[in-house]
Parts: sequence; C-alpha cells; structure tokens
Amino acid sequence: MILPPIPTPFDREGRLDTEAFRELAEALEPLVDGLLIYGSNGEGVHLTPEERARGLRALKPRKPFLVGLMEETVPQAERALLEAQEAGAMALLATPPRYYHASLGEGLVAYYQALAERMPIFLYHVPQNTKVDLPLSAVETLAQHPRITGIKDSSGDLIRLAFYQAHLRDDFRVFTGHAPTFLGALALGAEGGILAAANLAPRAYRALLEAFRTGRLSEAQALQKRLFPLGNLLSRGGVPLLKQAMRHLGLPAGYPRPPYPQESPVWKEFRPVLEALKGEGWLL
Repeated sequence: MILPPIPTPFDREGRLDTEAFRELAEALEPLVDGLLIYGSNGEGVHLTPEERARGLRALKPRKPFLVGLMEETVPQAERALLEAQEAGAMALLATPPRYYHASLGEGLVAYYQALAERMPIFLYHVPQNTKVDLPLSAVETLAQHPRITGIKDSSGDLIRLAFYQAHLRDDFRVFTGHAPTFLGALALGAEGGILAAANLAPRAYRALLEAFRTGRLSEAQALQKRLFPLGNLLSRGGVPLLKQAMRHLGLPAGYPRPPYPQESPVWKEFRPVLEALKGEGWLL
C-alpha cells in the first residue's frame, strides 16, 4: 500500500483552508491506496482541537485512512480519538510522549495500551522529529496487543525493519516513512510506504511496489535509484519544500503555518529533480 501523508493547507496568514483540504484529498485519493491525515507532513502539531475537528469534517475519504495523534497524555488524546472513530479512520497513528520521555519508563507501554483500548493504533517512530526512540523491547511488547496493529517507521534504520520482521507477529503491519530506503524496507518485510514523496509521485511509488511484489527486481531497483533524489531532498526540506512543490504542480497544498517559512531554501536544488520526473510522466 502507498499512503501519502497529505499536507494540511493554510493560507498565507496561517488560517486553515478546509475547502483546499477537501480538494487536495479528492485529487490525491484516486492515485493511492489510502491517506494519512494530520501526520508529520500534515502539521498535526500545529492544529488546535477545533481545527482538527473542522478539517476532518471537511474530508470524506473513500479509501482507508489513518489519523495522526501527537499528544503527551491520554486525557489530551480523548477528543482526537473520538473524532477519528466518528470519521471512520482505520487507526490512529500515534507518536510516543516525548517531553518527559527520560522519566516515562513503563508509562510508554501503558500510554499506547490505553489508546488501543479505545480504537486500533499504529505506532509512529519518527525520531528525527520527536527526538525519541521507540525502544525495540517496547515495540515487541506492544505488538502483542490485538488492537495495536502496525507501525510506521520513518527512521530509515533498516536494522529496525529487520527486527520487526524477525520478532513481531506475522499480521503486524509495517510501513516505512523513509522514501530513500523504500526498496530496502520492502525487502525486509514492509507492506508499503507512508511517504511524503507519494504526494508528488504516487504513480512512481506504486509502480516500484508492484515491480517488487511481482519479482521484477531490476525494474524496482532502477525506480528506487531514479526516485532517490526526490525522497532525499524532501527529507531535508520538510513541509515547506513539500508544499512549495505541490503548489508548483497546481495542487491546493497551501503554506506552512507561521512562523515556519513559506518557501524552502532547498527549492532551487529540488525543482530540476521535480521537473525531470514530471517530464518522464511520474508525477501527478
């Protein structure tokens, strides 16, 4: 499966644009297998509870979708849990508590287990943003819970992917969020990708996944090599670069919420990569 973490559109003043949000989701959904709403590239941490609710009400996904959760405690998460359930999300994608992570101890496992009592959960390992590593021992324990159904790992650490394949139950769903190592993750048992780059090149990543699944490994390797600059530069440029690229392609992605920059310093380097892939027919 290929699921893009869709951006949340804000206007230049930082106001949520629900009409653009709906239009963007409707443009992307036919090209992919599902969506992630309010993930890292969806600026979930930048939204008020009221905005989260208003944005979800504006969307009517037909395909499976996840909703991101980036809170610190279960009481903070209650409203988002209820709204995700009402919207029909297949699961919440939850980062670990991070502010007091050094003293969290067994509270990490208890936090995820409490969320899972309310609805299905995907663990979200994204240490480049949270500055917190999900201990492999905790992942192994949590994977035994029947409502903790998968993980998105954006670290790019293939040793972790090998651990998941070797130690977790067979039906535990593993997705990578790291486009530069996408093919390696597939080789280590990942089901698919929840990739920022899939907002721009969904056809290419679905073609790569299909080539791998059908044993056309040389074709998959060639595609991974071709797509590497796209994913690598997006990893550097983050949300500002992703939104700038999507605006360049005519998509209503809006702007990052202030105080984050509206344009990326990586754009000059990224644009030729984008244009070349567009000329080859790999973009939207």
